[in-house]
Amino acid sequence: MTSDPVTLVAALRNTLEDTERDFSSMPFFVRPMVRRGFASRTGLGLDEWQRLASALVSEVKSDTAPTQVRERHPRLRENLAQLAENYRTAPERASKGMGALAGTLQRVQETSRRREEAVRALIAWLG
Repeated sequence: MTSDPVTLVAALRNTLEDTERDFSSMPFFVRPMVRRGFASRTGLGLDEWQRLASALVSEVKSDTAPTQVRERHPRLRENLAQLAENYRTAPERASKGMGALAGTLQRVQETSRRREEAVRALIAWLG
């Protein structure tokens, strides 16, 4: 994956937008539970993540160094690590919730792997 911070933050935003679409496609009665679980596992709600990603876009476009980003957002690496872990463990949670729907579970595994990689690439850039 690239080490260009603009691309890395764009990948984070895309990941969060995809996550939002996934949540929106779930049955209405399941959404609040899934959103609460996401927030408790990642340290931020999805809307908070989206606001943070938007803030990061403007920061990295102005050629801000990783150290400056870390100073402005002291818990960013920790929060991103929690987000990556959330995506890493998503297939396990999905298998419990969906049973053994092999095709669906395979899609969740592939999607989760891509999302985790995008988050971990941004963590690597931050140093």
